[in-house]
Amino acid sequence: MKMPAAVKTTLEGLVTDTNILGRPLPELKKKEKKKKRRDLQMPACFRKMSQETAKTFPHTKQVGTYLVGKMINQGSFAKVMEGLHLPTGEKVAIKVIDKKKAQQDSYILKNMKREPRIQQMVKHPHIVQLYETLETENSYYMVMELCLGGDLLDKICDQKKLDEREVRRFTRQIMSAVGHLHHHGIVHRDLKVENFLLDENNNIKIVDFGLSNIMKLEGLSQELLNTQCGSPAYAAPELVAHKKYGPKVDVWSIGVSMFAMLTGTLPFTVEPFNIKQLHQKMVNGEISSVPDDISSGAVHFMHSLLEPDPAKRPAIKEAMKDKWLNEGWNRKPLSSITYKNRLHPEDLNSTVLNYMANTMEPGLSEIISVLINNKPSSIMASYSLLLKKLVKSQREHKNLKKNHMLSRHDNKFPKTMNPNPEGETRSLQETKAATLGAFKKVMTRLFSLHNTQQC
Repeated sequence: MKMPAAVKTTLEGLVTDTNILGRPLPELKKKEKKKKRRDLQMPACFRKMSQETAKTFPHTKQVGTYLVGKMINQGSFAKVMEGLHLPTGEKVAIKVIDKKKAQQDSYILKNMKREPRIQQMVKHPHIVQLYETLETENSYYMVMELCLGGDLLDKICDQKKLDEREVRRFTRQIMSAVGHLHHHGIVHRDLKVENFLLDENNNIKIVDFGLSNIMKLEGLSQELLNTQCGSPAYAAPELVAHKKYGPKVDVWSIGVSMFAMLTGTLPFTVEPFNIKQLHQKMVNGEISSVPDDISSGAVHFMHSLLEPDPAKRPAIKEAMKDKWLNEGWNRKPLSSITYKNRLHPEDLNSTVLNYMANTMEPGLSEIISVLINNKPSSIMASYSLLLKKLVKSQREHKNLKKNHMLSRHDNKFPKTMNPNPEGETRSLQETKAATLGAFKKVMTRLFSLHNTQQC
């Protein structure tokens, strides 16, 4: 069966350099004799890109330099698939958009065009990164970083509700990312627990910018928007009422998400669902009750975010200064933490740059230009995934070295205790294990009551 080939995407006009987006990843050059010496100095993890990974990765087709595997999620006009980037052997998420549906529905087409444009505009550790966009005869493809931890909704459903310390940590990460968006004139407009993914380190990554709006680029400056969008359960009252609104609609949505994390429920519910009654509950401030074990600081902060009057609701920068939000983080108050929106040449990893310059077609200056302008492209994909591979390898090496040192330290001392002393019955061992287990539960409960500790 013939695999569909990737071609230059029609989304290319949304990025600065139209010659970059959608270009297939250049094949590795045949190494010249002069370069062999230098290549030997490359990290071992870069040299382990064998075909074995590709052979063992279950997939249905290949698009460009990606194998398209199992489905992760599905929406009305798009599917999110797990993918494999062949040059690096790293996994990615691939959003597949049905071209026929997109071309027939102006709403879908508008959202599809908006998403890559906005994701090129911003760079933040808690916003999912777009690597590359591709196009085939039937589909558009958006290649993004893969978040292995699922979404926040699944985590809440699994645990019923989240520990307050973890809620504080997640809320800080969400507010940091949203503050970054607002600083650059972007309103997300669809913040909800389903759009908060978790990476392998249990950190938040905000996704789905299809409903976002760019205030500055559309000549709105800080003027109010008036398009109704987003999920009603998370939408601010001014948005539900079709009134003009601003960035504070995102602050409201964070409040709803925080309530969901702390309680496992939503702050405003109507059975059966009725949008007018829901709006009235919001305006009246009829927030559902919260469990008694939630601290007063958390409740007060959450209520401030769920202020129905946008004039009284704090802006994101003001909300970042809240005492509860910064509890246990006194050395790093959230309002003082900022992130670069663009990489500078000196920020780039020289090991990865050297490898790309020696093995791929683009020259070093072109590679750097793409990276510092945050252009979704094959170059961006290769750099990001190679860097991820390098960091992972360095971390594994460090842990291996640490474990080796600990092992050597332990072997210096004779074992003075027999784990199963002669004469001790199995029943006694089980009793000891049960006692230890009960003790651990008591200690876990005790520590969970001290909300000042960072998680």
